[in-house]
This record gives sequence, structure tokens and C-alpha cells, in this order.
Amino acid sequence: EEQKEKYLVKVARGEWISSGAFTEPAHGSDITVLDTTAKRDGDYYVINGTKTLISNAPIADFAVVLCQSEPGVRYKQTLLIVDKGCEGFEASKIEGKMGIRASPIGEYSFNNVRVSIENLVGTEGMGFYHTLEFLDLGRVGVAAQAVGMAQGALDRALRYAKERSQFNRKIADFQVIQHKLADMAIQIEAARLLTYKAAWYVDKGRIIPELTSMAKTYATEMAIRVIDEALQIFGGYGYIAEYDVERYYRDVRITPLYEGTSEIQRNVIAKALLR
Repeated sequence: EEQKEKYLVKVARGEWISSGAFTEPAHGSDITVLDTTAKRDGDYYVINGTKTLISNAPIADFAVVLCQSEPGVRYKQTLLIVDKGCEGFEASKIEGKMGIRASPIGEYSFNNVRVSIENLVGTEGMGFYHTLEFLDLGRVGVAAQAVGMAQGALDRALRYAKERSQFNRKIADFQVIQHKLADMAIQIEAARLLTYKAAWYVDKGRIIPELTSMAKTYATEMAIRVIDEALQIFGGYGYIAEYDVERYYRDVRITPLYEGTSEIQRNVIAKALLR
């Protein structure tokens, strides 16, 4: 409760920015064993290692860091809060990001960073499982993000098709464009309902990993297809930054990657089907 009061209230008010540090240079999808370590030293943990591709790293006020607490032992990890300004804790910005540029990414380095045991999140040694639960919830959010982006692309493509004329006709009058729009709408609605179902279970206090994985996988891959079609309807104009679909096209590509790749989601789904 003290952690919630100290950190979450300020995040909710927009006063602080948070980041979650899980990915490492040698560990992306596989976080069962990590190189970043946290060694207990009395009432402190001493952290050493590197995290990379971390959202908000250059601007975050604190990071929730997944650390290996038993070197070389799978799943034996601990989550720790590290505050900006801690001695030995440095953040650097990674330049040249393709999309979602409003949220910078960066790298964290930890050189004998000492954090109090009061900064322990959850239970020592259970950080891997805490992280999985966090990702299960996050996947519903990413699915919703993808649905929203696809809906935005459809709205703009529909409006453009009604306004743009070629061969003395509005391009919305051509059946090929009508079918594109219809297919886009079908896919968006299917993804929306799947996302709502996953979210409904979360609201009921029940997280179903295979369902959140289904929602994320379908919605994110759907969004890529829909936005690609929207850009096609815009033609050459869709390739220009003046039009929103150009940004959507860049932004959407991260959705099948972060919070777990589509390949990892299919592993989760298949495991649930076969157990």
C-alpha cells in the first residue's frame, strides 16, 4: 500500500512517468533467465546489468526492473523499483524509432545500484510470475490499442473514399473500394468483440492467458492488414505524413511485438489447447 501511495497516485495524476524494464540485449521473448542480477546485501539489493528497448526509459521517474535473484536458475527473479537519480543507475535514449514516437525508448545500465528492500514488488523470487500476470493484463490493452488504430484508419479511409474522385466518380462508388471497406469493418468488429470478451473476464477478476493472447494476436495482426488497406485506398497521399494513415502505418507495427510477440502468444494458446 505504501508503494501504491508513493508511485501510483503520482502516475495517475500525470506527475510521474513509469517504465517497466524486462527486456535485455540478449533476452527478449525469453526472460526465464536474465543477465541483470539483484544480490541481497542486508536491507538492500545490489543491481548490476543492462536493460534495453525500454519504453519511457529516458523520461521515466522510476522503473520496475526484473532482476535475476538466483544466477542461472530459470524463473527465479525478483521485481524491484528503482528511482531516477539512484547512484549507478543511468538511462540513455535510443534514437531512430519507427513509430509511436511520442513515447521514447532507451537503455538502462545498473552499476552496483543499491535499492532498499522496501522497493521489492510482490514476493522475492516470484518476479517472473508477477511479470507474466502484468503482461496478461497488458495484452488486453494492446489489443484495444490495435482496434482503436484500425477503427481510426477505417474512418479516415471511408471519409476519403467519399470525397476522392477518379474517372468522374467517387472512388467509394467502385466495388473494389467498397469490398475493401467492408472487409476492414468485418475484421475490426471481430477483433473488438474478442478484445471485449478478454476485458470482461479481467473485470470479473479472472485472467485467462489464452484468451488475452488470442485477443492480442488477432487484433494486432488485423490492425496491420486494415491500416495497410486504408493506406492503399489513399494511394500516394497515404504515404505522406500530412495524412494520419502514414503515422498509423508506422505506429501499428509495434503492436505484434511488444507485450509479447505473436509467436509467443501462439505458444500460450497452443499450450492451453493441448493441456
